[in-house]
Amino acid sequence: MSHTSEQERLAAVAGRIRAAQSLGRSGTLHRLFDYLLERTLEGETPKEIEIAGDVFGKSGSDLLVDASVRVYVHRLRKKIEEYYAGPGQADSEQLTLPKGEYRFQLRNAGADDSSVAVEGDRDADARASSALMEPGRQRWLLLVLGLIAGAVLMFAATWALTPRDPLDAVRASSVWRPMIDSRRALIVVPGDYYIMGERDAPTADPARLVREYEVNSREELDEWFMREPSLRERYVDLNLYYLPVSAGYALKTLMPIITPGLGGGRASWLVPSSKLTPNLIKDGDLVYVGLLSGMGLLQQPVFANSRFAFAGSFDEIIDSQTGKVYIAFPPRDPAAARRNYAYVAKLPGPNGNTIIIVAGTRDPALLQAVEILSTPTTLTQLQDTARSPYFEALYAVDGVGESNLRGTLIAVNARSAEGMWDAELEDRSQ
Repeated sequence: MSHTSEQERLAAVAGRIRAAQSLGRSGTLHRLFDYLLERTLEGETPKEIEIAGDVFGKSGSDLLVDASVRVYVHRLRKKIEEYYAGPGQADSEQLTLPKGEYRFQLRNAGADDSSVAVEGDRDADARASSALMEPGRQRWLLLVLGLIAGAVLMFAATWALTPRDPLDAVRASSVWRPMIDSRRALIVVPGDYYIMGERDAPTADPARLVREYEVNSREELDEWFMREPSLRERYVDLNLYYLPVSAGYALKTLMPIITPGLGGGRASWLVPSSKLTPNLIKDGDLVYVGLLSGMGLLQQPVFANSRFAFAGSFDEIIDSQTGKVYIAFPPRDPAAARRNYAYVAKLPGPNGNTIIIVAGTRDPALLQAVEILSTPTTLTQLQDTARSPYFEALYAVDGVGESNLRGTLIAVNARSAEGMWDAELEDRSQ
């Protein structure tokens, strides 16, 4: 039977299911059915991430906490089975969607799928025939074979019913696996910012909240006042900090990845960058999640021997190897496309520990950085390109508004501990 003939038969069988209106009123089921049929007719088997994007409009990061594809594929399979149990009983050929696959197949009505699996083991038949001549031996043989068959069936059923965690492939990467297996304290560091009150008159209440790049703590505000005493009448300490919204979304994606590492009594903390101390940096495995400008105490060692230098408000990035300067577009028109930059790194800590940096110049870049380190394909690309257990990488991120659309790798650089910890860390939390 030619390939074209098989395609025509498959399309005809699918048409009968559509004509019977067996898929119900769900527009999503109809889109999924048409999508899988089109890919099958093209001789392709789509991956789950492709279906999530093409049918459900999901991104790679959504897949980590979303089971829509598997749920709707299960519903579609049930609808097809219901059709052949009802109006399609007389169909000579049937459409099937095998479990674990995203591709339609044809089978003859009444075909026993298990026939292939039990298609005579000649050696076993010979042994069974020989055993007929010895009744006692036959009984023992049947008992042993029955026990083995039962054990195999139980194992197969348990394996089939065990839910597969889509994050297993991410956790198995050389980026995350050592940190997840580590017994050191795990410290997640979201990048936060100190803000203060601004008043219109010396005795008035604060009229607004403001952020000054050179003031990142209450202590730095006191130093600022010592240098400029007149500012005491304008600014007031409210002991307030804020966390960018993108950092919250980033933590939502990253925490399930590193959650297995929190079992077995492993100590773990969520410590904002404004409260990070040198002792925590020395003793624990750290994951920084935030904007490049919010790294605080981590800024000096992370960029001490880096290929990249960051100027001004961290929107200007200089590649010391090529001399190129990359400038992130400031947020103006929310409907206009603009470019930002994501920075990810895995670095050696001062005491045999590990530091992972997930950062960006602006919110879309941070979201892209999270997607890079939470998607198996981009993790593999990063590992293959870096060829080093410790590395840093810069990505160009194109987006619109607060949404990231794509990330393009600019450069990867191997990192080492040399020069990172030469300068003594200043404890800003005291």
